[in-house]
Amino acid sequence: MSKGDRTSHAVLAAARDDARFKAVEVRKHGNVTEILWTKSLPADTKTWGDFATECGFAANPDGHDRSHRRHAASVVGLDPTGVAFYRIRTPAVAEEEMAAIVRMQAESLLPLPPEQIEVAWRTSPSTNGDVDITIAAARREYLHKFAGTVRRFRPREILLSCEGMARTWQNLFSDGEQQALLVSIGAENTQVCLVRSGQVTHAAVLGTGVADLGEREPHETQMADLPSEIHNPQWAERFAQDLRAVLTSFGWDESSDWPMLVLSDGGETMERVVQSLNLAGLPAKVSLPSVQSLKVPSGFGTEEIYDYRVPLGLALIGLEQPAGALNLFEGIAADEELQKTASAWRSVLLAGAVAFVALVALILTVYFTDVASAKRWNALVATPEFEAARQHQALLKTVARHRPDMLQLLADISAGENDGIVLDSLHFKKGQTATIAGRAGNMEQMWKYQTGLIDHKNIDNVEITNAARDSKTKKIKFTMVFEYRNFSRKEAAL
Repeated sequence: MSKGDRTSHAVLAAARDDARFKAVEVRKHGNVTEILWTKSLPADTKTWGDFATECGFAANPDGHDRSHRRHAASVVGLDPTGVAFYRIRTPAVAEEEMAAIVRMQAESLLPLPPEQIEVAWRTSPSTNGDVDITIAAARREYLHKFAGTVRRFRPREILLSCEGMARTWQNLFSDGEQQALLVSIGAENTQVCLVRSGQVTHAAVLGTGVADLGEREPHETQMADLPSEIHNPQWAERFAQDLRAVLTSFGWDESSDWPMLVLSDGGETMERVVQSLNLAGLPAKVSLPSVQSLKVPSGFGTEEIYDYRVPLGLALIGLEQPAGALNLFEGIAADEELQKTASAWRSVLLAGAVAFVALVALILTVYFTDVASAKRWNALVATPEFEAARQHQALLKTVARHRPDMLQLLADISAGENDGIVLDSLHFKKGQTATIAGRAGNMEQMWKYQTGLIDHKNIDNVEITNAARDSKTKKIKFTMVFEYRNFSRKEAAL
């Protein structure tokens, strides 16, 4: 993968969506955005390599790529099915501290060693001095494998497909809304995203798609072939239940100021889906695209905008190159550069005997240098200043061992009976009691959560200092204070 800071005038974007590989090339002339062409292949019988050839990225007989499309950068979309999304709120701190907090949260949420996880994150404004953080995390092995499969495209960036869908909605579907809960129902699955100003703030994927409406396989399903009515009430009921579970995990409810919009091509199928969601108590509306702001090929209308919504949005991001993209592949690209560098050095070291002689001379030089250094080191160790410095370092290590483990504290307050409990904030300072604020569905859930804290071996003297019902959400807002291990004692602050 190559990187560039220069804004491209033409971008080719490709993604796997609705059981098909899809690509679009978009060009920008001043304020005019033009769709040059689109291509599509079935994903069940073709590969990313086949699709790269279809898009003009040809390879030599030895398998190496030939130069292609120097005027157009390329962007590839990663299916978010293998990506975990989290949303947390934290006090506004410096970027370095924020990165450490994000990494700690991701490592605590994913059951994998830290070296196997790749994390991307971005912040969005919140209230009361806090910020909301959207975290995307995935296995490094999964990302390395995907980067290898799309290498023929030589992508400048690999972005999450849901980011492309969100950008297309913002530019071509939105009726002026700055934020919404988007439901994009594909053939094989459904993407659910909280979107603000064209950026995803939370996302999830449901394993249910429009192919479940009929008897066809996902790769055989086209939007035009779908029934105008939902003949499978079990599917509609299960879909509504799964969607409601995702929305609950997002913290969304019917009183939220995030309208639920189902992306549609204008056909009757999505109208029926929206009707079924409304009957299930989920207030949804259809969101339709418009081509008025684009210069498009002949015959390219709302159905085609909907069909290519993912790669089209990726191309728009590639043209604009906005800051704050959730890029999980920055570390992967760095690894590839390191591998290339290491390979180049291996070639140099194997060039001939001259390098070997130079290496021998270097070893001899280092040896005699080390002998002289050892003598100076022994003399330094014998000085009183060195012993004082060693004792000082030992004291610093002792102090560090007595610092509270914030990750363990987060795990302790999340253990036990916490059904219906949503924690909003945690305040803890050594030598003081810890304070947590949160919401409960009812008083019984709050008391049960308090009992769970009381029973925890690391937590003592749990008291509810405030509990009141929110007039808007009908949730019980509460504040509890407690002593955590020996860190809450006054002498611990010393």
